[in-house]
Amino acid sequence: MIRDSLLISLLSLIDDPDKTVREAVWSKLKEMGEDAVAEMETLIPQLTERINQDFFNSFIKELKLEHTLKKIKNYLLNPDPLLLDGLLLVTSAIRPDTDKVKYITIIQDIADDMLTEISDKRTAVENLEIFNYIFYKRVGFKHVDESVTKVDNAIITDVLETKMGNIFTIPLCYFLLARYTGLPVYPVIVGRSFTPAYLDNSDEILFFINIFKEGLIFSGDERDANISPRVGLDKALVSIYADHLNYLFKAAEDNERVQIMGKVLECFGNERYIN
Repeated sequence: MIRDSLLISLLSLIDDPDKTVREAVWSKLKEMGEDAVAEMETLIPQLTERINQDFFNSFIKELKLEHTLKKIKNYLLNPDPLLLDGLLLVTSAIRPDTDKVKYITIIQDIADDMLTEISDKRTAVENLEIFNYIFYKRVGFKHVDESVTKVDNAIITDVLETKMGNIFTIPLCYFLLARYTGLPVYPVIVGRSFTPAYLDNSDEILFFINIFKEGLIFSGDERDANISPRVGLDKALVSIYADHLNYLFKAAEDNERVQIMGKVLECFGNERYIN
């Protein structure tokens, strides 16, 4: 139990009046890694007489956020990261106990259903029509909250459970399932907006998709479309998700979450894809 004794000793100093001591303790606890945080939470009963529990809980929450921010930075260094991983990391910043396996399972189950009917022998249009039918009709993903004011429709994990989202989260679910089914549906970034498009093997646009009209296929003038390379596109979507949450929390005057999202957005640098 040497590790527990060390943790207790360190945690006993997190509210030390000496700033230098507090900073040293903070650095050491971060250095011990994410696994140590779970152990710290089990030590609460042994520390209640030494540390205010609200202060302790706040400290643990901040430590979890630091580990999440580190993961986001590592995610952004990956040349070809998974979209779902990025969305769940951003969600974990405001909901530290997000169950990654649960939401992977939700997506995989829907994708497996789609893959029983999607086939390489079908045309792109036929496969997308199957995808759209299952997405909108069978599973029931639906646009609500057009004014983007409700948290339940803004957080991707909630949307995956309820199937009700807003103008940002329903497209994100659409892209997620496209990834899991292998359909080359990507956002065409133009200015500070994006339009979903179905790409061929050369990354050329076959057609555009109106996600707000149940996946309606349409053509468009792609000469002015600034198509970002595939590598990094999912990072752009994760950035859009983070910006979207930041906007919502600012509108709701949720200052605590605004501060968290500010730290998350710092990981992405200055490039933005939406207003």
